[in-house]
Amino acid sequence: MDDVQQLGEMLRHYAESEAHKKQLFESQSAVWKMRIGELFDQIQLWLEPVKTPTLLEVSREAYVASGPSVPVEVSTFKTEKLSIVIAGKPVEFVPDVMGAGGQISLAVMGLTAARYGSISLVCLPPSSSWQWRKTNGLKDPDTFAFDANFLAQQLQSLIPRDRG
Repeated sequence: MDDVQQLGEMLRHYAESEAHKKQLFESQSAVWKMRIGELFDQIQLWLEPVKTPTLLEVSREAYVASGPSVPVEVSTFKTEKLSIVIAGKPVEFVPDVMGAGGQISLAVMGLTAARYGSISLVCLPPSSSWQWRKTNGLKDPDTFAFDANFLAQQLQSLIPRDRG
């Protein structure tokens, strides 16, 4: 095989590889968007029995996830964010750009009182279960299974207590 043929072969392999990467990205992105929608549907279902105007409200709005390597102007990660307002305090579930291997994570804002802490929900396909991760400083994050009761416990912490 001469160098020109080898160059042609290398270009063909590269094109196939890029097409495969694009197809994988598109299928992972579809799963990313679907899982976020399912999670938000589930949260709304869990909270439906206790929704009360001005005390507990849940809403969704269109959102484009972006990050340091994916500016909002070119992001293909179009989804929604979910907002809960409980006793006047906002809690938001904001999707991050899809991570390696199709990882899905959402920043949870409005619940952490720790100075440097953060809370996120993480789902690592092919698993469909969500984990609540609380990070504080450099130590390993605390991880909990995310379900209706766990969410309710977190939201309870935002309701002012009587000092009587």
